[in-house]
Amino acid sequence: MELTFTYLALLFYLSASLAYMGSLAARPGKLLKVAGILARAGFVLHTGALAVHLYQQGRPPANLADWLAFYAWATVAVYLVTEAHYESKVIGSFAIPLVLLLLGASAALPKTIETLSPPLKHFGVWMHVILTLLGNAAFALACCGAVMFLVQEWLLKSKHPGVLFERLPSLKLLDDLSYFSLVLGFPLLTLGLLSGVLVSYSVWGSFLSWDGRQIWSSITWVFYAALLHGRLAGGWRGRKAAILSIIGFCGVAFASLAANLIIRGTHAF
Repeated sequence: MELTFTYLALLFYLSASLAYMGSLAARPGKLLKVAGILARAGFVLHTGALAVHLYQQGRPPANLADWLAFYAWATVAVYLVTEAHYESKVIGSFAIPLVLLLLGASAALPKTIETLSPPLKHFGVWMHVILTLLGNAAFALACCGAVMFLVQEWLLKSKHPGVLFERLPSLKLLDDLSYFSLVLGFPLLTLGLLSGVLVSYSVWGSFLSWDGRQIWSSITWVFYAALLHGRLAGGWRGRKAAILSIIGFCGVAFASLAANLIIRGTHAF
């Protein structure tokens, strides 16, 4: 049942991605509406797949395939909040293809079974996973907004911007989107890391075990703290903030996918 829901969600996300992309080249009205419906249908099926997974496994994500599936779900959830806040569905033309990539990678990876010790199944671990996923998902949206900002800026400076320039949101809205996602994601990541530190202390008797993921996540947190401070106090906006948002998300991706392969530790993947 989980696989069925997952493959159906992939199908709907693929259809939504094509509809979103089509809306950038054609009249956006009907296509954007269809794309939104398809994305939401995919989200419902995706939720069903994760619900079945949680019912069967009864544990937090314990391998990379699980984590990517949950991360894709969190990214859609944050996107839907962002879309409602800005009343702009065009953001989905960048966000939903990213979700499709994440969930597709999850479906393609082997589903290795990782056994978690009983202490790692308590409430604190769930809080750590959920908050961290939502924080990183908000940073994914900030990155999407930053990429769109750079594309729109390049189109604005070109002599013949074309139809894509008319379809994408204004530079101000895209900059605000990245800022909103940063303000949303940073507290979530902070609480997620703090809950992880408390879990580490309660299980192993030390606040940090210094595995690759903890080290790089700490570096990423410092980077986003500096970016948020720069935006609040230093007036960082526009192109500079967009480039830094993209760099920050690259750090998130590295922390999630590669850091723990370099320095193994308490994280299962």
